[in-house]
Amino acid sequence: MQYDYDLILQGILDVGEEMVCCGAEVSRVEDSIYRMCESYGAARINVFIITSNIQVTMQAPDGRILTHIRRLVRYDTNFDRLDYLNDLSRYICANRPDVPVLREKFDEVLGRPKQPLWLRFVGCMLGAGAFAVFFGGTWLDGAASCLMAVVLVLFELFYAKREKNQIVYHFAASVVGGICAHVFVSLGIGAHVDMLMIGGIMLLIPGIAMTNAVRDMLTGDIASGLLRLCNSLLIAAAIACGFALTIILLGGVL
Repeated sequence: MQYDYDLILQGILDVGEEMVCCGAEVSRVEDSIYRMCESYGAARINVFIITSNIQVTMQAPDGRILTHIRRLVRYDTNFDRLDYLNDLSRYICANRPDVPVLREKFDEVLGRPKQPLWLRFVGCMLGAGAFAVFFGGTWLDGAASCLMAVVLVLFELFYAKREKNQIVYHFAASVVGGICAHVFVSLGIGAHVDMLMIGGIMLLIPGIAMTNAVRDMLTGDIASGLLRLCNSLLIAAAIACGFALTIILLGGVL
């Protein structure tokens, strides 16, 4: 079968890009891209990935040297989609589909039903409420944290897609969370501002990104790991500054 290797490589990069955006570690994606290119008979394959860039160079069976570069501008952790993308990469390696079939399979993965919105609300409410109680808050603090989680999810749905800078977004979200904590306690819904803030922080802190950063460094991807770690620490600092700002401005008022 004659393949259009430019389009094949473009399809492979689509799979790799989506894997990184869904939360896969860099070494896994590099290995998957290498294996997919190799399955089509490519030689001298070089794959380099950091959190914001994918570069792939390979020698196609017809002798051409192909290089594709992809800029990564979004991150949306989705382990369900990642699981199906891993299955797709194995399918590509085993069956070497032509471009239309590869595109069809890829679109099927992207077209899978998303997580129900109500489930996100329930999960965030349970997480925020449980952490508020776990760290010493009362059951009233847990209930107030559940309400704050609803506000933060609504804020995410409204603001996250409008603000691509994650540092700015998390700072704004933490300010909203801090205001909610002070207002709820002043209204008697919660008892301890700090416990409500803990519940909100647990929803915003980039735990998966930090874990992936350490994992990347342990597997030898130092550059990608350091970039992810620096980005995670900056986001964590923005969250801390947002909550601290509300304490400074509202601590003596409400």
